[in-house]
Amino acid sequence: MEYAIQTENLVKRYGNNFTALDGISLQIRKGEVVGYVGPNGAGKTTTIKILTGLSRPSSGHAYVNGVDVAARPREALRTIGALIEVPGVYDYLTPREMLTYFGRVYRMSGGDIDRRIKESLELVKLSDWEHKKIGTFSTGMLRRLTIAKAILHEPDNLILDEPVLGLDPEGIRDVRELIRQFRSVGMTVFLSSHLLGEVAEVCNTVVFLNKGKVVSSDSMDRIGSTMERKVVDVKFLKPLSREEIEKLRAIELIKSVDVNDNTARLLYDGQPDSSVQILRRLVSLNFDVVSYNVESAGLEDYYVSVMGEEKRGQLDGNG
Repeated sequence: MEYAIQTENLVKRYGNNFTALDGISLQIRKGEVVGYVGPNGAGKTTTIKILTGLSRPSSGHAYVNGVDVAARPREALRTIGALIEVPGVYDYLTPREMLTYFGRVYRMSGGDIDRRIKESLELVKLSDWEHKKIGTFSTGMLRRLTIAKAILHEPDNLILDEPVLGLDPEGIRDVRELIRQFRSVGMTVFLSSHLLGEVAEVCNTVVFLNKGKVVSSDSMDRIGSTMERKVVDVKFLKPLSREEIEKLRAIELIKSVDVNDNTARLLYDGQPDSSVQILRRLVSLNFDVVSYNVESAGLEDYYVSVMGEEKRGQLDGNG
C-alpha cells in the first residue's frame, strides 16, 4: 500500500548529546486526519520539518505519496501544503497580492492563480478582505490566510503545526471547521497540537509522541471505546498532602492520578468491582471522601494514561 505520509525509523540528532527523534515510524493513509500529540520537546515540530524538507534526518526516511522527501524534495513537496509554527506574512500586501506571489512560486498559471485565490479565500471566509492590507488583520484572520496559502496549489496532503496556537475561541472554531471540510473532501491532514480537545474534535487517528518516540497510536473510535467509564472523580474534605498523593498512587488498581487541590481524577480499568475496591481502599487509608463519581474518560485521560505507562516503563528499565 502507498501511504500519503510515511516515515521509516526516522532519527534526528543534534550534535552528540541530543536526539530529537529516535526511530519514528508512521503510516498515514490517504484521507486520514491524524493528530500528532505530545509534550513540548517531544519531537513533533522536528518531524514536520523533515516531512516538509526544512530539515534532513540523521538516518531513516520520510515519504510523501511514496516519494522520498530528502532524495526528491521538489517532487515530494509538490503535493504538500504546510503551516509550520507561526509563519511571517507581509503586512503591506493584500491577500490577493500575497497569494499571487506564492502562486508564481508554485509555478501556477495566471488563470489557476486567479481561480484558486477566489476559492481559497472563500473557503477560509476572507473573500471580503481580498484587497485589504494584511496589517489590519486579527490573529485569527492571519491564521486563516496562512491556511489559504497552504492550500492554494491544491495539495493532496496538508501538514499543520499548532494551527490554533494563540487563537481565541472563535478563531479555534473557524480552524476546526476548516479541518472538517478538508476531511470531507478526502484531503490527508497531519495535525500537530497540544490541545487534546481540538484533536478529539477533528481527528480520526491519534499518534502519541514522547521524547522522540511513538508511545501509542490508535483510532479515535478505539480510544473512545477503550476509555469508556474508566475515570473516578473524587472530592476530599481538604487539600491532599504530598504524602497522601503518594498513598493514592500506590493503590494497585489506580493507573494514574491527577490531583488539583482537594480533588483527584483517578484512572482505572473501568470494572465496577474495581471502582468499589478503590473506594474501600480510600476509606481504609483514612481519606475523608466527600464525593465519589464514576465518569467517562476523554482523550486527555487517555493521554495521561499513555504518558504514565511510558514513565513507568522507563523506571522499570532503569531499575
